[in-house]
Amino acid sequence: MPAEVSVIITTYNSSGTLGRCLRSLLDLTGDDAPQAIVVFDNASSDGSFAIARGFRGVRAVGSDRNLGLARANGIAAGLCGHGPVLLLNPDVIARPGSISALSEFCGSHPGVGIAGPRLLSPDGLIQHSARSFPDPASILARRTPWGATPAGRAAIARHLPPPADRPSPVDWIVGAAMWVTAAGRERFGLMSPRYFLYFEDVDLCWRAWESGSQVWLVPGALMEHVSRRESAGRPGKALLLHLASMLRFYSDHHGALSGRRPGVR
Repeated sequence: MPAEVSVIITTYNSSGTLGRCLRSLLDLTGDDAPQAIVVFDNASSDGSFAIARGFRGVRAVGSDRNLGLARANGIAAGLCGHGPVLLLNPDVIARPGSISALSEFCGSHPGVGIAGPRLLSPDGLIQHSARSFPDPASILARRTPWGATPAGRAAIARHLPPPADRPSPVDWIVGAAMWVTAAGRERFGLMSPRYFLYFEDVDLCWRAWESGSQVWLVPGALMEHVSRRESAGRPGKALLLHLASMLRFYSDHHGALSGRRPGVR
């Protein structure tokens, strides 16, 4: 019996990875297979929408303009009822057992609003998919030469803690693969359309903790992440979008400047 979850994938010029992503989902069987797969294409020019439409069992929805990741995810989620959703990037490969592991974990932990799998690079290295909320020091360390100093390295280490080997509560899960429970959707919603790109996953996890829900990493659920970002377009534009979203996040959540999750003193 398929898992009670709908997978939502937003694409923008993702033709290089989308086919493998969809095939990995459609090859899942039993309680590992999702009950629905929805692809929302943000006006791609590389044939991404046609690729999605070519897969039987995939519902493809197209837009005539780029609405941004959060808004597109929200529209797609509206086509999936009120159950749990798995927000997935088109450069993620779902390994067998990953969806059932997330489903079982969330089903046995009612306080969880968001859960994420362990993400591996194509060469098998563990990615830092669970992170602490960024404070100004960690952002400065990751984007300037100060990060090479002892203080900068310490700031980065706080932001990117060692990957856990067992299920653990974490500040936030990167949006490449993010399971939002049905209760979580009702309690704190999905990604805010105020964010066109970047920080929409940070904001969502902040609101989850703020609402009293929990965010967990589930290492037993394994997915492969190529880690490509077509959605931003030109590198200069990506930096501007990142800075704009960062400022919006701190404007929305003043407490995030401390780097501590809501409720932690």
